Amino acid sequence: MADKDIDLQASNIFDVAENFQTQSSGSSGASNNVTAMDEKGYVVCESVIYDISSYTQELKYCGSDFLGDFVDGRTVPVSFLENFGCTFGGKVVTGITISMTAGEKCSVSIEGHNHGQNEHDAGATPQSGGATRAQALALGIADVSDFMPHETGEAFKDWDGFGVPNFGITQGDSTPKSATVTFGFNHVDEIDETGKHLVGKNITPKCDLTMDFGGIPVCFSSDDPETRATAINALMGANTNDMLGAMTDSTDKNDSNSEFDSCALVAHAHTSLATA
Repeated sequence: MADKDIDLQASNIFDVAENFQTQSSGSSGASNNVTAMDEKGYVVCESVIYDISSYTQELKYCGSDFLGDFVDGRTVPVSFLENFGCTFGGKVVTGITISMTAGEKCSVSIEGHNHGQNEHDAGATPQSGGATRAQALALGIADVSDFMPHETGEAFKDWDGFGVPNFGITQGDSTPKSATVTFGFNHVDEIDETGKHLVGKNITPKCDLTMDFGGIPVCFSSDDPETRATAINALMGANTNDMLGAMTDSTDKNDSNSEFDSCALVAHAHTSLATA
């Protein structure tokens, strides 16, 4: 008996350009079961509403111009970070995570969804002018390409996709070992009288950052967490351009007699939606 025809290949469901290699992808459908019970508590009728499909894609970067390469395959390519929140591959993108490790090319995870009724418009692209631009603005998009700096005095958009940027933190004798940047929205959907999708919008775009260092940067030298956070905010906030300044959520500093000193931070920053 011959092998069955079962595919062994990951699908590029968000239509990401060629320098991003798809490692895996997935889709899931959610249903809402609506029931009515009789006087004894038995279900006597039931309706199932299928309305939303969610999608994920994991990619590995293989290039040297991260922002320039992080586009889709349309005739006029659209940037995932400069137009975060519009539709790619017919799915509205509501989450992007960039994972960075010392000595490695970065990995990217994309999350999105769409609906079976009144879907988020697959034509909602961010090119200037025309109905598609208006659709993208109505859905809610944000330019997050400068959300966090790469090196001191440089923008995140200058990053080549290899290793770990220092995100504006003066390293001294330390080195960044890993970092994770997550871009997200609060995506709000409304349903109609039948329980199916009516309209949706992206709001409150945000970036979350976690970092681990080998060694102790100068801004971590104080034993007072509030002093450390103030120093880190000033360094990262110097390069966030039009966004609200970065805010440090937590810092940890570790000394040991059996391994090198290390430290870690968690921070976030907010930005606004595009208006034109």
